[in-house]
Amino acid sequence: MIPEATMIPVTPENVSTVLDDLTRAGASDIQLKTGQPPLIALHGVWTPQTQYALLTGNDVTNLHQKLCRDTRYRDIPDSQPWDADYRTSTSLSNFRVSGGKEHGRPYLVLRPLPREIPSFNELRLLDDEMGETPHGVGHLTEGFKWVMRQKRGLILVTGPTGSGKSTTLASFVDHVNRTQCHNIITIEDPIEFVFRSKRSQILQREVGVDTSSFSGALRAALRQKPDIILVGEMRDAETINAAFRAAATGHLVLSTLHNNESAATVERIINEFPAEEQNRARHALSEILVGIFAQQLVPTIAGKRQVIHEAMVLTSNQRSIIRPNGETDNGYLQSLRDTLKARNPYGNRSMDNELKRAVAAGIISEEVAQEYAIQPEKWSAE
Repeated sequence: MIPEATMIPVTPENVSTVLDDLTRAGASDIQLKTGQPPLIALHGVWTPQTQYALLTGNDVTNLHQKLCRDTRYRDIPDSQPWDADYRTSTSLSNFRVSGGKEHGRPYLVLRPLPREIPSFNELRLLDDEMGETPHGVGHLTEGFKWVMRQKRGLILVTGPTGSGKSTTLASFVDHVNRTQCHNIITIEDPIEFVFRSKRSQILQREVGVDTSSFSGALRAALRQKPDIILVGEMRDAETINAAFRAAATGHLVLSTLHNNESAATVERIINEFPAEEQNRARHALSEILVGIFAQQLVPTIAGKRQVIHEAMVLTSNQRSIIRPNGETDNGYLQSLRDTLKARNPYGNRSMDNELKRAVAAGIISEEVAQEYAIQPEKWSAE
């Protein structure tokens, strides 16, 4: 145990250095909370950093005011609820900061964001880690490149919070920025990766700073001659409707949702519409959907985490399954899952088969794989 007298206090003067040190130590998230030293998430496990002194409520408030440059969130009200979502930076990293109150006292959770946007080859995909693709299936990046060559439609990257969706989307945009001449508009809350225009022109708007809402910014973007629109998250039916309209009128729309698999993503979108409009929504989605890439970060045997993807780059068969055709309830969802078993050049694969592939390669344990499986009840049957 480190003697209290030698513990390092975290102050506004040294907080940038502390955050850089914790980022270098491998933190995927950093928590600053009253009554505890800083905590870091390392390969999915929260670990207290006992070399630092315990934080008081005043400490956290002072650190927030040092880090926050967004006037909407800088002042923490004494007797009212408070939630904040902003971006800050140090010499090493950018950070997405989420703040709130617990028992009336402030806390901060910071997620380091790399300054350099990773290329497709730097995403540590399972195909690259294993040095091979599933039998009869193209490399996952072939699917990435194919969807980004399309002129219109909807591309979704899905997964739980902290699974790297924003990083994957940023990689998509950077690929286009380096290889094609397009007008790209991003709508984010907050902006996480800052793009520099290369072959494409990129305009980045932040909800709450530059625009009042995702849906409003989407409608405005249609008047600004975009080729590609990135929407940070499709949070509600209004934003989903606006994204549908944009994708149907000759624009390529990229966004995220919180789902672990492609079929569930289709269902989630359809369920955002009233029951009497769901058949119309299924028909519209079957026309505009280009691809869904679902991802999870799975703990490895080596104590790290491996990103595992499910990919569904739409084929005519999959479009016909999504289109309403008399099937009742969710029968079409299993039909969609079954299509991911077919050989294809676009990298299509199911989450559960990819988990099994990682088990066979000795990357993850079977116990962990079943924990992250979409249909664990069918694990042994297939």
